Amino acid sequence: MIDSVLDQPVVHGFPGADRPSFLASHRALAACSRELARLATDVVRAVAALSDMGVDDKPVERLSPHRCIVQLGPVALTLTWLRSTFDTVADGDLLVIGWRGAVAPGGEHLPERTTVRRSPIAPTALWEDVFAAGGTDEASWMWQSKNADARGYSSMELAALSADRLRLAYEECRAPGHDPA
Repeated sequence: MIDSVLDQPVVHGFPGADRPSFLASHRALAACSRELARLATDVVRAVAALSDMGVDDKPVERLSPHRCIVQLGPVALTLTWLRSTFDTVADGDLLVIGWRGAVAPGGEHLPERTTVRRSPIAPTALWEDVFAAGGTDEASWMWQSKNADARGYSSMELAALSADRLRLAYEECRAPGHDPA
């Protein structure tokens, strides 16, 4: 005998109860890519604007999908999206690290030249912050700190905060009597 639909038990619950949350959905992957691009663009703009605040060095940017490196003289800032094996936004992390030393690769590579180059300072992490994506939809997107404060930031706020921390590190490294080692 063939079972009919009427013989199946009725599941009580609201429609869509079995759908994944926004951050575990495919829509969140596209939103995450847009937010990461917005964050990288805002960081590059904020660091470029530091020249109005007495920063002499010109920033060097290296942008790629899900990664941003900004070298500002003796310091650098990296932002990297770390995806999980499940490739959902809910399981990924945004890693923001401030560095002392050269992180951005040099722009000129001349392997046939035998000139002696001064070796750059090996990079040393100055600070590290980890953020998780938060929100119930793209309009409420935020980067939530996984550190002590657990505060949420928009991409623009996080870019401004990161650029300001980079400026402070730059000023500290440029201070008279500062040992770069």
